[in-house]
Amino acid sequence: MDVKKLERMLREKKNLENQLPMEKYMRNQFPFLGIKTPERRAILKEFLKEERDAFFLEDAEYLYSLPEREFKYAAIHLLEKFQKEWTRKDLSRLLTMALTEPWWDTIDSFAPNIFGPMALREEAVKEAMRALIYEENLWKKRISILFQLKYKGKMDEDLLQEAILNNLHTKEFFVDKAIGWVLREYAKTKEDFVLEFLKTEGLSSLSRREGGKHLSDKILW
Repeated sequence: MDVKKLERMLREKKNLENQLPMEKYMRNQFPFLGIKTPERRAILKEFLKEERDAFFLEDAEYLYSLPEREFKYAAIHLLEKFQKEWTRKDLSRLLTMALTEPWWDTIDSFAPNIFGPMALREEAVKEAMRALIYEENLWKKRISILFQLKYKGKMDEDLLQEAILNNLHTKEFFVDKAIGWVLREYAKTKEDFVLEFLKTEGLSSLSRREGGKHLSDKILW
């Protein structure tokens, strides 16, 4: 796939008016071209209409290596679109990408939209996600919690509990927020499980508040 063509298409749409506010929103950690999500998606749609060649990890890695954040978003979009192609053999390279200049904006796509489907297809990937629970890196922990975010009835509850219970005391905002988010989402599928889990001793107030956001009328403590 001619990702350098995509690079040119995105660079042509650089918008200085949007650039500074977008960088400020991300705490000035990353440079931006200033292309908002709807326009970026339109560019990708146009690109994919014209581009019929196969998409390889090398293509994603090239886009991901570019400094402006929109290229990482484009790489993730294409990785998601072709996610059925990725196997456990690709996991190390995908994790390397995910953990390159990580922040919630990229991790929250990689975890449920790329690693999540892979873990459903391959037990080895699922076990790799389990191993991330015990890593010190907060983004690895967040991946281990959020990769099942969209599982609904396919949720491995034992693994979810393992991920949460072993990360209750990190005092990391992004870990506590992830715990609350996955519980809130799973409550749509299994409310009783989440209501019981919200009683867990040591669950942070942030996690409890986020997890019970739509269950306030049923929480009796």
